[in-house]
Amino acid sequence: MPASFRSPAWLALIAGLAFAGGASAATPPVLAAPQIFAPGVISGPANDESPTFSPDGDTLLFTRSGAGGGTIMESHRVDGRWSTPRIASFSGAWPELAPQFSPDGSYVVYVSIRRTDSTPAQQQVNLWRVDRRGSGWSEPVRLPAAVNIGNAVWKASIAQDGSIYFLSIDAGKGQGKRLYVSHVAHGAYQPAQPLAFSHYGDDDVDPEIAPDGSFMVFASDHRLPGDSKDHLFIVFRAGDGWGEPQAIRYAGDDARGFSTDYLPHLGPDHHTLYFTSDRTEAVAHYPHTPAQAREYLQRVEQWDNGNFNAWSVSLTPLLEAHKATL
Repeated sequence: MPASFRSPAWLALIAGLAFAGGASAATPPVLAAPQIFAPGVISGPANDESPTFSPDGDTLLFTRSGAGGGTIMESHRVDGRWSTPRIASFSGAWPELAPQFSPDGSYVVYVSIRRTDSTPAQQQVNLWRVDRRGSGWSEPVRLPAAVNIGNAVWKASIAQDGSIYFLSIDAGKGQGKRLYVSHVAHGAYQPAQPLAFSHYGDDDVDPEIAPDGSFMVFASDHRLPGDSKDHLFIVFRAGDGWGEPQAIRYAGDDARGFSTDYLPHLGPDHHTLYFTSDRTEAVAHYPHTPAQAREYLQRVEQWDNGNFNAWSVSLTPLLEAHKATL
């Protein structure tokens, strides 16, 4: 990928993307620069992924990992501050990641990587569920085969009607990553169906559905010519289907090279987007004063060391621009 989003390939792609429901192509607005989320607490020196929030915004879950597998962490907001994260009671025995609260906060779905009981044993990446039990959690339960359609089912997102959207990496020649949905009917998940805008070869991952189903944010590393890093996209509902995905741009996204942006989560207001990124803050020009040297070292020790962290940005300009086209 060229050193700037102003490359001809990028501009050609942006020019060709239209808002769903609009009669003509429109250039999506550029969002404000993202902000690091809870540095030194949630975003720390490990690989700390974007959080999912309870509906009241006072509890969050996220994945923390190092060289090994991930562990799901839990934190609570007390007097306006996030508590020191602790391992969630249902996590730790297996590599686990990408927790997702249901819209009503009554349960959480997450990815667990386990060994099958078959001979020989195989790695199985599937979605599991825990229910809220007071201030704790139930025992994990694997979701049914209508959702876990293979041995590589990843990051889920849940709509208000109970429909679950997820990524499956389908085995077989000419297949691969694709986004799916399993709707709920008569209290049961129905057989999963691929989303119409997501095709093998697009490499779409990490769906995040708005609770009302009006839009989805996801990541892809193959929708921009010559680009091998994950970037964020948004797609709006259009009637019974979907419009064309649009690349999400934010101020400074072309500074100091490209970052890898993935695992989007909507905050409790459904307008703030939290995502995982290896982006960093700018470093003051050298030579540093003693104060600048101390500040930089403190930042590196807290979070800004090139690992993945949680960032946030408001989607309001994009949502309002789309609304204006309806």
